[in-house]
Amino acid sequence: MISNNAYQFINLEYLELMSDGDDSMKKVLLEMLIEELPDEIVKMRSLQQAANWEELSSVSHKMKSTLSYVGNDMMTDSNKTIEQHAKNNISLEEISTLMTNLETNLDRVMTELKIELTRL
Repeated sequence: MISNNAYQFINLEYLELMSDGDDSMKKVLLEMLIEELPDEIVKMRSLQQAANWEELSSVSHKMKSTLSYVGNDMMTDSNKTIEQHAKNNISLEEISTLMTNLETNLDRVMTELKIELTRL
């Protein structure tokens, strides 16, 4: 089992739990995260720039389960706030900053996910 502090930006306890310690399942989940996470964040940024709040809320909602595998609290919190703001049409000016939080953490998270993938 991976210790909590093996990584600085990810916590794979949930991924470990969901894969039931099966390395091949962990590999599949990690590959999915590495492939989908950057695309989803790019999609969210373009929806934010287009002020498509309804769709942004929907994509952000779907991201919640993906981010639970990553285990990065800042990304999870930013995404949750984006979903709430977009869904309720409130504090929309904050969404750009929250998106920047996601993008900044994405690079760090991706590096650590790729390191973990090479260990399997």
